[in-house]
Amino acid sequence: MRVGSHNHYHKKASGNLLYVFILNILLNVVVIIGGLITNSVAILADCLHDLSDTISVGLAWVLERISQKGSDNKYTYGYKRFSLLGAVITSVFVVVISVIVIYESLSRLFAPVSPNAEGMVLVAILGLIFKGISAFILHGGETFNEKAILYHVLGDIFKWIGLLVVSVVLIFVDLPILDPLVSIVISLWLIYNLGKTLIHSLTPLLQRVPFDINVDELKNEILSIKGVKSIEGFHLWSLDGLESVLTIKLDIDNGSDEELIKNKINEMCIEKEIIDITIEFI
Repeated sequence: MRVGSHNHYHKKASGNLLYVFILNILLNVVVIIGGLITNSVAILADCLHDLSDTISVGLAWVLERISQKGSDNKYTYGYKRFSLLGAVITSVFVVVISVIVIYESLSRLFAPVSPNAEGMVLVAILGLIFKGISAFILHGGETFNEKAILYHVLGDIFKWIGLLVVSVVLIFVDLPILDPLVSIVISLWLIYNLGKTLIHSLTPLLQRVPFDINVDELKNEILSIKGVKSIEGFHLWSLDGLESVLTIKLDIDNGSDEELIKNKINEMCIEKEIIDITIEFI
């Protein structure tokens, strides 16, 4: 990825999230009707889950749109971190909903209700179709916002696969406890993966050094430039997990070519996706 392409990725992410948002609205209607007809706890619980999907995807889309705005007097670095904010909110929201689904499913473990297995098969197939299209759209997304939603969608795909298998089994065997068990397993998977996404989304907001940049290696490369004596100040952080910023203060030999040193440092930084470099000599 090159520096000039970052805005393109945010614009593409916005379009992808809009398509997924529309698909989620359509799926909500299917799930609500299917849950009422089949009396499946997994599908009924998913009514709430899919409503959270729609809200979180809609919010992610709005924040991704905002993140495309350029810098102004209020946000001199632009609005890119609104994309991160979308990922954080989505991750927290889905984790909370997953905990609620686990709670509801646990109650059904001790009082299982036989669902309409044939109806579950149809709803599961429709769910797989909608979520499969959504995953295809989001696959390969670069922003944390897209990745957070993708994990959510993948969790839904696994859930629908599980529901499809369970519903087929229930057609031949009376084991209604399988229905809530599927919801618990998938919810735990979501909590684990969205928890990791949440941590990775928070680190740029806390101005942690980007995961893909080795600070010691970069410092050594800078110190190897002719005329550079020492690094007196070094601050590196990421705007949105894609674009990084560096401010550095250098002690150099008298008579050194400052422009040459700056050019070499800029070349090093561009290769590492550092798009804004401030260099001061002392």
